[in-house]
Amino acid sequence: MQWVKLFNSKQEAEERLEENKPFTVAIDALRICLLRNNSGIFAFKAYCPHAGASLSDAFCNANNEIVCPLHGYRFELRNGQEVTGHSDELYIYPLQLLPDGVFLGLK
Repeated sequence: MQWVKLFNSKQEAEERLEENKPFTVAIDALRICLLRNNSGIFAFKAYCPHAGASLSDAFCNANNEIVCPLHGYRFELRNGQEVTGHSDELYIYPLQLLPDGVFLGLK
């Protein structure tokens, strides 16, 4: 696993990521959404596995699910499961919050 530093600290991540609003970053050819809420910081593939809609326009609901803006598919942020079982899983990237920064894991 390759670890890429996204922020110098958890505090910096919290300041730069607006609560419950996806923020897209590009790492090489990958587009990854980051989201911060009261459950933590999450990283996930920037496109819905159902129809490829951009999740940068998605929102996070009260159940800690990212909701696709195109068809309303809902994905659990902890494991990527689509809650109704009508779509493939959303890829969730591992994150490490360490004293020297916030790191994203890439395979």
